[in-house]
Amino acid sequence: MSGRHEPQSKRSFYFSLATSTLRFVIVVALVVGGIVLINSAFPENPSGGAAVPDGGPVPTTTPSPSPKPSKTPKPEPTPQVVGVTFQVFNGTSVSGLAGEATDDLIQEYGMQAAADPADAPSPVAVTTIYYRSPKDQVEAQFLADDYFKKIEPEIAKLEPGTDVAKDAQLAIYLGNDYAQLKA
Repeated sequence: MSGRHEPQSKRSFYFSLATSTLRFVIVVALVVGGIVLINSAFPENPSGGAAVPDGGPVPTTTPSPSPKPSKTPKPEPTPQVVGVTFQVFNGTSVSGLAGEATDDLIQEYGMQAAADPADAPSPVAVTTIYYRSPKDQVEAQFLADDYFKKIEPEIAKLEPGTDVAKDAQLAIYLGNDYAQLKA
């Protein structure tokens, strides 16, 4: 969420740790690559080959091309779901599924439940993540790709007039695909 300062969470700590580690690995790789490049450009023996102790001919070798450092693509920033409000609805016959998902999202992502988990008004075949405003679509896609990565949930705009809590940014309707995954 732009412009909002959020308290540091375990997720932001691990994200910071991961980016710092990635930077360190890139720097080390560049330093090692530079050393290899300098050593191949300035060999110890100026003739390009190894010295022979008996004064005989100096064998020559053709230098192999030095590896060029590859450009590492910048990792795309991940959306910040800490503090995002949501509500989970159980569209399956498996009791307690919405409560478990709610607890997971709070513990793993630092999200906030806008209301208690509830049963969906009708059965749901495919898990669907609804977003309230266009800016919430990024968080919905992130959850689809990260938390629900083993299934392919649908993502849709939340229509007015639903039973979703007014302050919920996301509404997650768990379907039979999610229930089968948890079975």
